[in-house]
Amino acid sequence: MISEIEATKPHVAVVSVPLMGHIIPLLEFSKRLVVDHDFHVSFLVITTKEASAAQDQLLQSPTFPPGLDVVYLPPIDVFSVTTDDMLMLTRLCVMVEESLKSLKSVLKELGELRAVVIDKFFTQAFDVCCELSIPAYLFYTSALVMLTFSLSLPTLDCEVEGEFVDLAEPLKVPGCPPFPIEDLFDPLKNRKIDEYKWLLFHCSRFHLAAGIFVNSWKELESVTYKAITEDPFFKQIPTPPVLPVGPLIKEEPPLTARDIEYLAWLDKQPSDSVLFVALGSGGTLTADQLTELAWGVELSHQRFIFVVRKPTNSSASAAVFTAGTLEIGGSSHDALERMAKEWNAESNV
Repeated sequence: MISEIEATKPHVAVVSVPLMGHIIPLLEFSKRLVVDHDFHVSFLVITTKEASAAQDQLLQSPTFPPGLDVVYLPPIDVFSVTTDDMLMLTRLCVMVEESLKSLKSVLKELGELRAVVIDKFFTQAFDVCCELSIPAYLFYTSALVMLTFSLSLPTLDCEVEGEFVDLAEPLKVPGCPPFPIEDLFDPLKNRKIDEYKWLLFHCSRFHLAAGIFVNSWKELESVTYKAITEDPFFKQIPTPPVLPVGPLIKEEPPLTARDIEYLAWLDKQPSDSVLFVALGSGGTLTADQLTELAWGVELSHQRFIFVVRKPTNSSASAAVFTAGTLEIGGSSHDALERMAKEWNAESNV
């Protein structure tokens, strides 16, 4: 129930996909709306029957300010709508499609909304917001340089024949350094696969937003910001107003004994000597791949801290929305001491 006080405040819905790297900045953005601008925010998130404990803990935090309410969309049975051979982005987008069935009714139940802020991988919600006559904004979780590339992708898709990986020169986008072909992320390496088609689908819809919030700030990416707001290329897309609101970083919880142990070890190492390996909530490996990576890092004799999560089956992508336990056979005791199954103190590192 919304209190009488909350009912008088501007009410905004924020919609996230179930990836920690998206939920965290969107939650921090929501907190700023509530605390700094006196908004009432309903935070909508896709839920699954296999949601991780870390996600549940984050969304049930007792420290949320009054006026920030978490609303769970009806849970999805991941295994009924996805297959083991689906890659991570495809799995995510299929889940979003399934969640759309309930989004309209949930938004209507929230009452009068001034705006909806939508995750970059939930752009189908633009259509729902249009039906309900609610202004819809996009939230872009990555840096401005990646936003410029995403806005340029539909044009590149039309202009480039064949595969990007077969180009002799780096890809060029206004306001960005050239993108070396070998550094393109996986969905761009094969334009025939579903991952690329989903990425292109969402990037092609960014122009529908009333504005784009991005987790960066002007001073950090001044050249890119100038290009995205002034270059004729982006004006012809057309590009909505771009609003840098970063950096949006999660408040760290109190350090655990294990955190203190890792940080104490880190403090003893020479400057610039430690490799921090963290693949994020969407970066998963099979058990065999994880073991190979662990051995590779250890045998390199490089000091490291390795944050890992293990897939629940043979498909690495299947672990994006689930969590398993960690077992790495044969690694040394010293290495195991520096492998964290759960990590809280990333900002401290």
